[in-house]
Amino acid sequence: MITPSKTIPLKESIIFKMTYILDVEFEETSLSEIYKKTKAKFIDLEEFIYAIDILFVLGKIEVNLDLGKVKKC
Repeated sequence: MITPSKTIPLKESIIFKMTYILDVEFEETSLSEIYKKTKAKFIDLEEFIYAIDILFVLGKIEVNLDLGKVKKC
C-alpha cells in the first residue's frame, strides 16, 4: 500500500499518490481543503493521511496541527 510491490502497482502506492497533494496549488491551506481537492485520487481518508505523513517526514510540507494548516516547504 505505501510502496509498490509485486501486488501493488506504482500508481496505487502512497509514494505515487502523494504527488497529487504536491500538484495542488497552495501556499498555506487547511488539511480539509487539500483533501476536498484530492479525495477522488485516494481510496479513503487513511490513504490521504499516510501521504501527508510521508510528505511531512520528507520535509516537503509543514503541518500545524493546532490550526489544521499545511504549508509547502
